Amino acid sequence: MSNTVFRCIGIVCLGLVAVALLTVFAVRVAASPSTVLDACINPGNGMMRLVDASTACHDNESRVEWNVEGPQGPAGPQGPQGPQGPQGPQGPAGSSAGGPPFVWVCTPAFEPGAGTLGSAIRMDVYTFNGGSTSANVAVHILDKDGNNLAGQTIPGSSPAVPYPGQAGATTVPVSPSQTLITTWQLPNDAPPGGPNVSATVTVTSDQPIAVGSGFPLGASVPCSLLPK
Repeated sequence: MSNTVFRCIGIVCLGLVAVALLTVFAVRVAASPSTVLDACINPGNGMMRLVDASTACHDNESRVEWNVEGPQGPAGPQGPQGPQGPQGPQGPAGSSAGGPPFVWVCTPAFEPGAGTLGSAIRMDVYTFNGGSTSANVAVHILDKDGNNLAGQTIPGSSPAVPYPGQAGATTVPVSPSQTLITTWQLPNDAPPGGPNVSATVTVTSDQPIAVGSGFPLGASVPCSLLPK
C-alpha cells in the first residue's frame, strides 16, 4: 500500500477523532449543570478530554478550565423611540378655586320694605388682595334681574346718590395687602320689588382675593367664591 493511501487513512482517522471529541464535548456541556468546564490536554498529541472538577489529569496532561458563560457585556445603545400610545382618560375636575377669573358673590344686598327704615343705613363690601401681585377688580351691584346698577340712582337717596362700582369691563387695581371698600346707601324697597334695588353683589378679579360684606340689617350675609 502506498504512502499516499496511509496518509489519507490517517487524515480520515484524525477527522473522525475530532468529530467524536466535539460530540462528547457538546454532550458534556449540555448535561453539566456547572458553570465551569474542566479539561485535560495532552500537549504531545493535542488531545483534550473533559473531566470532572474532582478528577486529576495524567502526568503528561495539563489542566485547563473555563466558564460556560462569559461576563456580562456593556449595555447596548438606546433603541429608537416607540410609537405614541393612545390618549388617556380625562382626569378629574380640579379644585373649585381653579384659575382666573375669580368671582365672589354676596347676597342678598337689600332689606325688603327698607323704605320704613330711613335713608342713612350704610352698605359695605370689602375686597382684600392677599397675594403678592396687584389684582384687577370689578365690583358689580346687580338688581334682581342681573342688571349692573353702577351709576344708577339709589332709590330713596336724598339728595340723589348713584350706585358705586365698575361698569362694563372696567376694573380697578388693588395692590397687595390692600382692601378695596365699596360703600353705598341701603336702597328704598317700598313697595318691595321696585326698580334699581340692589339684590346681589359680584366681585371679579384676575388674582386670588378674599371678599366680605358689611350689611348691618337682618342676618349675616356671607360672600362666597363661586366654584368653577
